[in-house]
Amino acid sequence: MTFSIVESLKFGWEKTKQHSGLLFQVLLTLFALQVLYAMVSRVLEGSAIGFLAIVALMVAEFVVGVGLTLITLRIAQGKHVEYKDIVPPLQMLWQYALASALAGLIVLGGLILLIVPGIYFALRFSMVRFAVLEGEGVMGSLTKSSLLTQGVKWKLLGFLLIICLVNLLGAILFLVGLLLTIPVTTIAYAHVYQKLHARHRS
Repeated sequence: MTFSIVESLKFGWEKTKQHSGLLFQVLLTLFALQVLYAMVSRVLEGSAIGFLAIVALMVAEFVVGVGLTLITLRIAQGKHVEYKDIVPPLQMLWQYALASALAGLIVLGGLILLIVPGIYFALRFSMVRFAVLEGEGVMGSLTKSSLLTQGVKWKLLGFLLIICLVNLLGAILFLVGLLLTIPVTTIAYAHVYQKLHARHRS
C-alpha cells in the first residue's frame, strides 16, 4: 500500500480545519505580499526605489512560501507549529532554493528534449521540497525524491492533476477559495510524502 488520493485529501481537509487560524494567517500574509508587489510594480515602475522594493518583496514571498510548505509538512507529521515558523532558518532557505532550482532545470531540460521526459522528471523530483525541509540537503533531496517515487509515478500524476484541479476551482471562486484549497492540497501533498517515506522505511 502506497497512498490513497481520496484519503490524502480527506487528511488535508481535517488538518486544515484543525489549524485553520494559523493557516489563514500565513496565507493572508502571502496574499498581502503579492498585492504589495502588484502595487509597487505599477506605481514605482522604472525607478531605483521600485526595483529595490520589488526585489525585497520577491524575497519575502519566497521566504513565506517556504514557510508555508514547512508548516504544512509539520502539520502532516503531527508536530507543533506556530506563526513564527513562517520564517524558516537561513540554511534551509538557500538549500530549498538550490534544490528546487536544480530539479526545475532537470525538468526543463526534459521538456525541451521531449514532453514525456519532462513529465517523468517532474514526477521523479516531486518530493524534493519536502525532503530538503527534512534536512536531506541539496543533492540528498534529489536522491531521496527519486527513491520515494519509484513505482508510484502514475499514481502521483493522478494525484497532482487532481490537486491542480482543486486549486483551479478555488481560483475560479473569486480567489477566496484558494484560502481553503491551498492548505488542503498542500497538507495532502505532505501526507503523501509521509506515506511514501513510511513505505520506504518498511
